[in-house]
Amino acid sequence: MPGSTSDDLGRRRFLLHRDKAVEQAIEKVRHSPDALWETLSPEERAGLKIALAEIWENCDRSQWNEFCFSTLKRSAILELADLVRDARNQHKSVCTAKDRIESILLLDPSGSRRH
Repeated sequence: MPGSTSDDLGRRRFLLHRDKAVEQAIEKVRHSPDALWETLSPEERAGLKIALAEIWENCDRSQWNEFCFSTLKRSAILELADLVRDARNQHKSVCTAKDRIESILLLDPSGSRRH
């Protein structure tokens, strides 16, 4: 079926874009002094990666570009991973935690809203 090849290509392209965006976000987090990256366990790092992938898949791309991953604190990283894990464990979309996720990702380190 010719359509399935096109669908497969589209899905692979989607995953490549997602993975690239997630890796760029992780690099920003990793270089943030407040993230305390070196204190995160491998499981916590994997949880963050899963969380960021879910968030990317469920948010507007323009909004993703507004998120400032370079100012995330360790506690925010763990909270993001917990929010997404809880949503997945309850077989719910990450959208159920959208407001909380946005409030974490759109706050600067001083606690005030960006933009």
